[in-house]
Amino acid sequence: MLPADKKLCAVNRGLSVNMPPTEIISDLGAQGFSIDECHNMANRKTGEPMPLFLFSIEKTEKHKTAFKTITNIGYVKFIVEIQRKKIWTASVLRMPGFFHSSTFCTRTTRCVKCTQNHLAKDCPKPIEKKPKFCLCEGEHPANFLGCPKNPRHRIAEEKEKKKQKSIHVVPEPPKMNFWEQQEKTAAQSQQSTTSAQPKPTNPSPASPSSHSNNRPDCSPDIFNQLRNPAVQETFDLLEKFVEIATTIPTKYGRLRAISKLLEDEITI
Repeated sequence: MLPADKKLCAVNRGLSVNMPPTEIISDLGAQGFSIDECHNMANRKTGEPMPLFLFSIEKTEKHKTAFKTITNIGYVKFIVEIQRKKIWTASVLRMPGFFHSSTFCTRTTRCVKCTQNHLAKDCPKPIEKKPKFCLCEGEHPANFLGCPKNPRHRIAEEKEKKKQKSIHVVPEPPKMNFWEQQEKTAAQSQQSTTSAQPKPTNPSPASPSSHSNNRPDCSPDIFNQLRNPAVQETFDLLEKFVEIATTIPTKYGRLRAISKLLEDEITI
């Protein structure tokens, strides 16, 4: 079936299981939506009805708005959702296969139990015996999702390979730090250089003048220089500068105080 010929399938979620499908069709028809089919969905395991109603409509621009505009039926609010796609796309009634519908299947009939050319309802194979799938010859029914012939597994594997290729592999850190290795190499080269140099000869005895120049007693005494009156005056002047800078907030005031201080010092 072409995509343009397929019908829109929607699911009503939130209605009571006791609501008749004919009432849903008539109410939606009054809202402007022509419903072709509507039925209550049942649980696959228990067979009990669920608060879900599946309805199909023609694929038109008006009907495409049903997922947003339809909000209530008979003053009962509910949600309209798109029908979820089936995981298994094989036709298990006539010919077990992939990606084709049983409605338009023209292939040779194959049984889903014994792979013979007859329908499953006419199969004489006992229930206690294991089934056989005609595509992979495995002991499982046609609707088994883990079948190795299922193309979905191949698609999933290709996606996983692309995902692994796109992942950036972080290289392992080096076993030795580069700077430590460089320092070690420099130390080895320095040791080899010092060992290759000749031993120095015994130095000649130093002259008395050299000894006198190296004595710490001959160096100028820094403390004696600090006791100089000129140095003391300079320190006092610096203290006044620091006091002006820390006490006067404005720049104009600081400059005015410094100029006055300099005038007083020059006058003195």
